[in-house]
Amino acid sequence: MKYKDLSLEQKKEICNGCGGKGGWIKPPHAAFFNTSCNRHDFSYWRGCTEENRLKADMGLYRSMITDCQSLGWFQYLRYRPWCWAYYQGVRISGKKYFYYADEKRYLP
Repeated sequence: MKYKDLSLEQKKEICNGCGGKGGWIKPPHAAFFNTSCNRHDFSYWRGCTEENRLKADMGLYRSMITDCQSLGWFQYLRYRPWCWAYYQGVRISGKKYFYYADEKRYLP
């Protein structure tokens, strides 16, 4: 199952955009990176091993870079450093939000 296969209700239940679920602090430029963050939330919800977490975090980084490439060069230079900052943020503080298990979760 992929993020794109989720219904709107499932996305609303699983994903919260950028920042920790239930957190009150929203990182800078959260609206611009919202879809990338939602895909990352879904990967964290599916969970499994630390290797899966690293893949999810790298996927967030690559997706955010792709988001930036859609901008003009000046905006690209402005937003690009935030990709690395977000990646570092999830590597440092994301562990408590990841679903660790023997197998990935699937929706019924």
